[in-house]
Amino acid sequence: MSVDNSKEKDALLKYKLENDFLFFTRYFFKQNYNRKFVIGEHHRLIANKLQEVIDGKCKRLIINIAPRMGKTELAVKAFISYGMAINPQSKFLHVSYSQNLATANSEEIRDNFILNSEYDRIFNVGLSPSSTGKGKWITRDGGVVYSVATAGQVTGFGAGSVDVPNEEYKFSGAIVIDDPIKPEDAESALVRDKVNNRYESTLKNRVNSINTPIVVIMQRLHEEDLCGYLQEEYEGEWEVLKLPSIKDDGTPLWEFKHDIEWLEAEREKNPVNFSRQYMQEPRSRFGQLYGEFNTYSTLPPGLKH
Repeated sequence: MSVDNSKEKDALLKYKLENDFLFFTRYFFKQNYNRKFVIGEHHRLIANKLQEVIDGKCKRLIINIAPRMGKTELAVKAFISYGMAINPQSKFLHVSYSQNLATANSEEIRDNFILNSEYDRIFNVGLSPSSTGKGKWITRDGGVVYSVATAGQVTGFGAGSVDVPNEEYKFSGAIVIDDPIKPEDAESALVRDKVNNRYESTLKNRVNSINTPIVVIMQRLHEEDLCGYLQEEYEGEWEVLKLPSIKDDGTPLWEFKHDIEWLEAEREKNPVNFSRQYMQEPRSRFGQLYGEFNTYSTLPPGLKH
């Protein structure tokens, strides 16, 4: 292949990667793991909404989907890496319920993308030589990924960039909140309130511009979890992509992962958890405290008014 043909091929590849988020995800997933990223209908729906975030058409996005459906791979790791490819000066704040989880995601983004020679070759985006952290690191162009626990320290850091008057919007980072509360903590009003208050008092203010997007990705765990709180307190401000594991037509959302027999068996085992985590319809456990009540048209013998 001639030098000119090679440059043309690289230019076409770069154009495709920059303009098709799902293609970007699949391409680097194969690079990183040496296997295909199996695409389901929900991946296309998530990718379309995240592309709207990149394009500035969506500023507040909630994605509700069951665990183990590829949400973190797509909506955290690939999304942040894609944003850096589009704008190497992007600043991201990534939040999860534990520091270990947040740091692990940050490390994978750094190692599998920013330090990936193919990524650097195509986008000319790499790690700053002075950046050695796992939970916080900087690109050569000044972009930042800062990953913390929900209750972690974020003072002094802002996601996105300050707006320049009369300049057209350009994506420059986001706040990405992935699973801000553990499933086993969801029944605790104290923990739920702590997470919701943390968003209200701190996280929502860590944007450098009103145009900096915020994305929340999680399974529903309670009526008053962060997603429930945001939809009640900021009615109409958040776009919600709700992806139940059983679709309206009775078929599974992603049969590659869960067939209908498995899903129905899980529903039978624990209807409340299934409704929350798999159908994204949070239900109270209070209705599960008692069995069926007997009813009478007349009082049983021995009972008086």
